[in-house]
Amino acid sequence: MKKTILYRLFRLGSIPKKLIPVLQEEGIVVSDEGIGGWFITKNVKGPGKRYIHRTEGFSGCLVVTQIRIVCFTYWKRQINILVNDPKMSELYVDAPNEHTLAISFESSVFRKGWEGLIEYQFKTQKALEFQNVIKSLGAQQGTPADAGDQSAELIL
Repeated sequence: MKKTILYRLFRLGSIPKKLIPVLQEEGIVVSDEGIGGWFITKNVKGPGKRYIHRTEGFSGCLVVTQIRIVCFTYWKRQINILVNDPKMSELYVDAPNEHTLAISFESSVFRKGWEGLIEYQFKTQKALEFQNVIKSLGAQQGTPADAGDQSAELIL
């Protein structure tokens, strides 16, 4: 897949230069930069924020090392979770097709006072590779909404 136009022109969505040596030292398992994607929120409520449904495009990067998963959109860090963090099991990963990766989570797991679903969709040729690696680190297959649907079925 082609890199985004913002990446090709301005390097927006690249791995921050200061972070590259740290990530290399941690042992990069899989990475991609200059990838386009969507940031999607569903019924998110937090201090001073309310989004029933919000969708924003971005140019970003996603890196999985032996120690952490990190995602930047433009030059802003969005995800930074250690692979041995117990919250890793609350991360959901899905590859709806071979060039799309979705990482989603319930916002209350990672931020106090927040609630609602947050999803990052990445358009990358490495979608299946990312999915397999992230699942092997303890993330769940699917979306938080799927987990909610399954628990509702168990109660009924």
